[in-house]
Amino acid sequence: MKKTLKITISIIVVLLIALIGFSFYLKSTSTNYNFEISSDKVDSKVKIIFDDNAVPHIYAETEKDAMFALGYVHASERLWQMDLIRHVGAGQLSELFGKDMIENDKFLRTIGIDKTARISAKEFLINAPENIKTSTQAYLSGINKFIEEDNLPIEYKLLQLKPEYFEIEDIYRTTGYMAYSFALALKTDPFVSYLKQNFNPEYLDDLSIHTIKNNTTIPVTNSDFTDIAKTVASLDEKLPVPQFIGSNAWVIAPKKTKSGKVIFANDAHIAFASPSVWYEAHIITPELEYYGNHLAGFPFPLIGHTLEHSWGLTMFENDDIDLYQEKINDGKYLQDSIWYDLSVRKEKINIKDSESIELEIKETKHGAIINDVLASVKDSEPVAMWWTYNKYSKNEIIEAAYNFSRADDIDGVKKAASMLHAPGLNIMYGDSTGNIAWWASAKLPIRPDYIDSKEIIDGTDSKNDITGWYDFSKNPQAVNPESGYVYSANNAPAKVDEVHYPGYYYHGNTRAKGIIDALESQKNSWTIEDAQNIQLNGNSPTYKSNFDKMFFYLNEDALNEKQLEMLDNIKEWKGTHTTTEIAPTIYYKWMYNSLEMIFIDELGEEKFKTFLSTIIWERSFPMILENENSPWWNNIQTDNIQSASEIITSAFIKSYQDLNAQLGNDISQWKWGEVHQVTFKHPIGKMKPLDKIFNIGPFPVASGKDALNKLGFPLNSTGVYNVTSGPSERITLDFSDIKNSESIIPTGQSGNPFSDYYSNQTEKYLNGEYRKQRMDKDDIEANKSAEAVINVSMN
Repeated sequence: MKKTLKITISIIVVLLIALIGFSFYLKSTSTNYNFEISSDKVDSKVKIIFDDNAVPHIYAETEKDAMFALGYVHASERLWQMDLIRHVGAGQLSELFGKDMIENDKFLRTIGIDKTARISAKEFLINAPENIKTSTQAYLSGINKFIEEDNLPIEYKLLQLKPEYFEIEDIYRTTGYMAYSFALALKTDPFVSYLKQNFNPEYLDDLSIHTIKNNTTIPVTNSDFTDIAKTVASLDEKLPVPQFIGSNAWVIAPKKTKSGKVIFANDAHIAFASPSVWYEAHIITPELEYYGNHLAGFPFPLIGHTLEHSWGLTMFENDDIDLYQEKINDGKYLQDSIWYDLSVRKEKINIKDSESIELEIKETKHGAIINDVLASVKDSEPVAMWWTYNKYSKNEIIEAAYNFSRADDIDGVKKAASMLHAPGLNIMYGDSTGNIAWWASAKLPIRPDYIDSKEIIDGTDSKNDITGWYDFSKNPQAVNPESGYVYSANNAPAKVDEVHYPGYYYHGNTRAKGIIDALESQKNSWTIEDAQNIQLNGNSPTYKSNFDKMFFYLNEDALNEKQLEMLDNIKEWKGTHTTTEIAPTIYYKWMYNSLEMIFIDELGEEKFKTFLSTIIWERSFPMILENENSPWWNNIQTDNIQSASEIITSAFIKSYQDLNAQLGNDISQWKWGEVHQVTFKHPIGKMKPLDKIFNIGPFPVASGKDALNKLGFPLNSTGVYNVTSGPSERITLDFSDIKNSESIIPTGQSGNPFSDYYSNQTEKYLNGEYRKQRMDKDDIEANKSAEAVINVSMN
């Protein structure tokens, strides 16, 4: 007994010593904010003041020196994030994570992000203005200086990796992935083709798929390509970096504000992760000053403001991918009765702890054949992917972003907006002189009038091909409109010269309507506090409208006493989503069961899941609720004909049964916060017990899927709504007090889990609070947390 006790005590002591040692080791990897370094890449001393949120305020004599310092501090906080996103864009995840990522790498290589990145980098080095090249190279030099010091983040130690130096290509790999994450065609178009091939017009009339009637471009093979959508969605779920989802933004003219100056608000919706997407920094030189939000590894802010103007973004959601069904035989593809040689390229994929493999990629004039790297459709008819990102010859996203922050006036920002080709962005603008503007920024392809870009197109006929590009003057845009505001919530823009640009737009009666209703209701007294109230609005008018229609169909006489009690808890619901409410818990379960009963008999289980992974269901559900004679209501697997009332009532009863099994018999405990939660996940956090160190959460959260404070989640049968996306930042500013604009991000500035600034903003973010974006020198000094110096190297 004594011997056993001694052994146990010895083990405990050893574990304690190891734990203490590990704890000291972890502390040693913490970010150093009070550093002093030297470099021959700067021409004069640079001072960096970190404020109370670890935002760096960089004081330099030249733009080049400031950009070097930005690269250095950005890498010191986010090197792993920078490295990860460039590996995604390059299709090199297997180098970091091994065999599990081979399929992702094959797909990403095939669609051509890395190929285009290398071409774009060469063109940039030849054609970009010298000042932009100098600033870009200085930023990369700052990143590489941090890598040289070999004080790498803990992720590298855990995975036994070392990063390579950053090059221009890496910037384009990052923006290429950004462009891909916007592109919904691969997850939508194959499903749309399936619907159009297999359902009569009366079925399609109740679905929002932007169909073109009497389209003649469908190949006669009638192939089922829905597995493309399913497979791409499953690959994307494995990606260790967040995807861009949607966004809100609006800019209010002086005539509608209390201060008599422009008010600007932006909250870009992106998949949640840790660290957060944006890194904030304040640059000050004798010729330049701006406060910007930076993507990992990208030198210039895509969202930000100077003392004179502000710029922000939402996702345009335009359709910039077309899928062409090809005929291929013996290394050739057919078009217009002529057989052309396939273009073939080979790429090597390096794999951690394993031998590399070679990938052969075949291309037609339309783009790469994607079947070979999607196992589920490998034996289907060949499909080529045409993508604006690869097809438009000039990639000027670096130059555009540079000019957003350096432009002198509205014309300079408009010119910068015109330089973007992919991804499509809505650029929002306001300035100190009272101008407001919105530009839908993308190179928009000219398609034949009869082509439905949502459908897989016959590639054997050249008349179906893209014929050119619209001039930027034809892009949707508004400058100083009479309404006194511009806005975007990923909704469809109006036609320009009778041309409708196809896209994957959100329903205009959701967030867009909420913004318009708010801006129209308050005529001329807007403040940034009012703008913040819109950003934090957890009400969803669309779902309230859906509920009212569902309630109309509900047969209360078919309900038992407990089901009537459940109805009492939702009967007066106004579409709000507080954590203590019961109504949202009931509503989402009822909506899911209604959707399942409406669609699954026609679609089957797998295609129903694919349907829920597209935006089509959200836009179509209100349309079906409006039409009680829709053929979708009838269950084709039964002999009886079902009505809307029968389906909705059955779905309600099943929802009671589901929630009773999930949450218990006490309906008062079915609170939204119990089933609607968020965790900000780090890629390393997938490995237990490291999730306890790297992940932040879970937290119960208010709001909902289509509220202005959009907290997205996959709708499924579980009754658990784990939030996966939402506002990646909330920014509000008033040009009457531009030095005290306000923002918040979901976690913190730092990507280091042992930094005090890894999650210090989370509680405020979840509580709907904001903090200053400090630009006043005295205020910065008064709230200084650390100070660093970069000296000129004496070597």
